[in-house]
Amino acid sequence: MRTLLLLGLIVGGLVVAGAIHISQSNGNIEISVDKQKVEAVTGQVIREGEAILKNAQNAAPQAGTQTR
Repeated sequence: MRTLLLLGLIVGGLVVAGAIHISQSNGNIEISVDKQKVEAVTGQVIREGEAILKNAQNAAPQAGTQTR
């Protein structure tokens, strides 16, 4: 269930970012994927995720030290 939710969030984000286009005409639905846009968006997400992890690591107390 969590996997489906995560997949839905990823696909929704790519649609919002313009990497996936959905169109309907004459009862047909066409889905197109802009490969270059997907690569650009995923690269940006990876860089932002790395920055968040680095900030969290720097903000965490060091092992062996106690805060009071």
